[in-house]
Amino acid sequence: MSDNGGHRDALYLFACHLEWRNNRNLPAYQELLAALDDPNNDIRLVAEVLLHRKSPRPALRQQRVKYS
Repeated sequence: MSDNGGHRDALYLFACHLEWRNNRNLPAYQELLAALDDPNNDIRLVAEVLLHRKSPRPALRQQRVKYS
């Protein structure tokens, strides 16, 4: 993905969402996260919606402890 410096649009974010969902492309996921701080409120909203869809999250590097 490229450094857009706050010049993201909804189509670009949707492409990032698909790239992350289908190919687990970490830079695409990072673009979605970065869009949460975009100066444009509409772009922040789109990023939030796409991140809260049934999208996988990156695996934690530490193993989680299961509590009974």
